[in-house]
Amino acid sequence: MRDPLRRLKSLPWFPLLQNAALTILLATALDITLLLILFGLFRIWPQGTNLLVGGGMTQQLLQFTAAGGIGALSVILLERWFRHILLDGATLWASVGCLVLVLYLKGFLQPVPTLFVGLSYLQFVGLMLGLFSQGRTYWRW
Repeated sequence: MRDPLRRLKSLPWFPLLQNAALTILLATALDITLLLILFGLFRIWPQGTNLLVGGGMTQQLLQFTAAGGIGALSVILLERWFRHILLDGATLWASVGCLVLVLYLKGFLQPVPTLFVGLSYLQFVGLMLGLFSQGRTYWRW
């Protein structure tokens, strides 16, 4: 009898979790750096806070774009540093799961201020779009 979960069991979960942690760590470091730069700019131009803090369409577009960049960064790191992992559709889906898990766990770290790195529906869609658009050469139909 065939085991339908055999492929799921054989995925390289530990390297994918390492990749997701490294990706979120880099994205959070860039997010904190951007936050510090923006605080410096807001002292010069106080009206600029309305663009990012106002909760409007600009903030949502920036969050969506940043999440797409996180997904693309994950595939780039998999290609460059985790070369022993065979990239295909199942590995990309597992990478989405690992990224979501690490983002969920990062949500428990309250003292870490972030502007664009988080987990919402819009950011989840952006993450998947960025990951699968960067990894489109690895899809196997």
